[in-house]
Amino acid sequence: MKNNKGVTLVELLIVIVVMGIIAAFAIPAVGKIIENTQKDAIYADALAVENAAKLFCSQTTCTADEDLTWTELQGYLDSFDSTYYTLTANNGVIATKASGKWTIYLEAATVGSWEFEAGAVPSESDRVQVTADDDQ
Repeated sequence: MKNNKGVTLVELLIVIVVMGIIAAFAIPAVGKIIENTQKDAIYADALAVENAAKLFCSQTTCTADEDLTWTELQGYLDSFDSTYYTLTANNGVIATKASGKWTIYLEAATVGSWEFEAGAVPSESDRVQVTADDDQ
């Protein structure tokens, strides 16, 4: 009786092909998961800014229609990554209250990053309002 202690070339090729098929499906799925996670983070930042604006107005006197800048709100946003956004755009206004709703402006600092779509109300929106920055 012959003692075969190895893997044939055909068996090795089958394993390589199967691994390639698995990778072809897994890599795009992981990319979509990463993209959705990034969008969720931006959406969470927009909600945090909206909540900070509400808290600011509950502790100070705000008019019915109010514009709030980053300078006014930064003390109410503890774990906010301000380096990701251009907070000086729109004359520094990042939150605007009109008709009882807060509109949040979070513009990405670099082209190709994600930003909260201008004119959207976070508490009435979802991840769909997070879009790619195509300004340049």
